[in-house]
Amino acid sequence: MGRSLLSPLRPLLLLAGLTIPGLAGASEFPVGLGTVLPAAPLNAATFSCPTPTDPLELALWQVTTEGGRPDHSCGNTFVSYLRTPRTPQQPDAFDETAEQVRGARAEVLLASMEWQAGEGHPGWTFAEAVRDLYAKVQADPAAYPEGMTVRVSLGGYPDLKRSDGGTQALELVRDLTRLGVPFNNPAVGWHLAVANYRYFPHSHAKLHIIDGQDLTVAGYNYTDVHLPDTLPGGRSLHDLGLRMRGPVAQDGVAVFDDLWRHSQEVTCPADTAAEAVMRLCTLIPAKAPTHPALARTLTPAGDARAFLLYRRPGFDQADRAEVALFGAARQSLDLMQVEFSPSLKCWFAYLNPDDCPVSDWPPYFRAILEAMQRGVRVRALMVNYGLDQIANRSGVALMRLAARRLGIEDRFEARAVTFNMHTKAMTVDGRMVLAGSQNLHFSAWGPLGLNEAMLATTDPQAVAEQRASFEDVWAHHSRALPQEWWMRNVEEGPQH
Repeated sequence: MGRSLLSPLRPLLLLAGLTIPGLAGASEFPVGLGTVLPAAPLNAATFSCPTPTDPLELALWQVTTEGGRPDHSCGNTFVSYLRTPRTPQQPDAFDETAEQVRGARAEVLLASMEWQAGEGHPGWTFAEAVRDLYAKVQADPAAYPEGMTVRVSLGGYPDLKRSDGGTQALELVRDLTRLGVPFNNPAVGWHLAVANYRYFPHSHAKLHIIDGQDLTVAGYNYTDVHLPDTLPGGRSLHDLGLRMRGPVAQDGVAVFDDLWRHSQEVTCPADTAAEAVMRLCTLIPAKAPTHPALARTLTPAGDARAFLLYRRPGFDQADRAEVALFGAARQSLDLMQVEFSPSLKCWFAYLNPDDCPVSDWPPYFRAILEAMQRGVRVRALMVNYGLDQIANRSGVALMRLAARRLGIEDRFEARAVTFNMHTKAMTVDGRMVLAGSQNLHFSAWGPLGLNEAMLATTDPQAVAEQRASFEDVWAHHSRALPQEWWMRNVEEGPQH
């Protein structure tokens, strides 16, 4: 089974990992992981943000700063969306990230769940960029007074090849070795490290941070399915990343460091040749992360608010923040979500919805329904193919049933996109946008949910671009999802 075929099976692999010893490779059960340590910027004492007054910002701020966690939400600016697949008018996210890597001044941090290495694959695009960066550092070390650190953290995705779970991390190291990139070159201050997340179920987070000041949180993996369907393995899978510059990037560093602390790092004997990497290199507990001074500096870049929302077993910040955000919505929720799924027991609820009462719904579903009861209008774009087709059909059926019984059926609309989509984005009340890796799916929430990251902002340009994208897809690249046959038997309740 190719890696490009594994993603649709993620929920089944997650469940199988709970019941079949060894399927999750070397992953450990996530007990006692503790909290997520904040970043430690050198100029933290000189930086502060006022309490936000916008209700949506305040809802996220109250969750992200609880317990005295640092507030890096102000002083940010929207840069762009990174998108897949590439088109004649637009480079793809992999090429744009490669250019960011080549322009780094002190540090590159990148986390992805899956990785396809080798020439012609997205992982090779990144490896070539690291090669070019290393060549620049070699050619002019004085231009990099703090040296250069490159770290890559992969997600510990179920490995069907090696018992230590390290196949994808080792394949990346093999590519870099083939391109002449060493782990270390003290003469020019070069440091490279690759690690693989070690805990069950695995990390689904995707983000990269350049110099501790430029953050992108995304939904795409470094896999072929995001390439144009005219290329081998390509499926033109649409996805995006939200790129911002400013203090919020330090929260991205904190997330990356959390992944790193819970990972195993690749180590190889000196002078290991590329063809020997898979045989000779091993994984050991990752060394404690450190950062150059430039990458530990809070640098305001604009006047926009931005919030990084993260979750993993033992740390449910993103779950609670998104529920709080739904609770603060007053006008609209526009959801562009590959998955609109109820709980596992309700996967086939479209066949017998009364077996899945609202009390059994996951928290994000209940929060959406409660928003509708307050008058919020919800539009949902999702896929209608593959394994997600069943769960999404049930999710829509349950929401329509509850809405009709409450007399608010007109507040929920659902359509299926007519292209391949992997996006996890939403716009709230037309003035806040979120994008990243967290699906509206049971595997992304709760005590045993995957590691996930979302980035939220009220930057007007970021919101405007996502609103335009949503409206275009809604009007021109989607179709209505039909009602279930049994809905004709459901009486409409009194409107609330």
